[in-house]
Amino acid sequence: MTTRQVLSLALATAVVVSTSPVFAQQAPGTLAGKATDEAREPYTDYAVQVRDVTTGQVIQTQQLGLQGLFSFTNKVSLARPYLVELFHQKERRVICTEGPFTLTEKAPSKLDVNVNCGKVPAAFWILLAGAGAGAAVAVATRSQSR
Repeated sequence: MTTRQVLSLALATAVVVSTSPVFAQQAPGTLAGKATDEAREPYTDYAVQVRDVTTGQVIQTQQLGLQGLFSFTNKVSLARPYLVELFHQKERRVICTEGPFTLTEKAPSKLDVNVNCGKVPAAFWILLAGAGAGAAVAVATRSQSR
């Protein structure tokens, strides 16, 4: 194979891969909003974290701006559920959780996230569901051992 053929094949492969629907789902989206309902000045004492619901890992962290705003631009993968957490940096604890939010190809941005502790956090419901599933497994396992 000549160098020209190798380069042509590589270019053709890159074009096919970049236009594939599988890879299109990996395109980044944007989560942005405010945390002024719960954070107190100075807002720089707070950060916002984006947590992947599936893995439980924090994928991005950003200090709140002077106005109490945040924006994760082009850093959030599509088709995955995320939680947005307000984190007090000095106290090293999560104050509030919003979500889950799942960005899609048709709606790759959620720009009006409002971190507000006035409602039951989604993380609570997720943990509760996990605890319920764990209890069901324990009961089923116990029943089988008798």
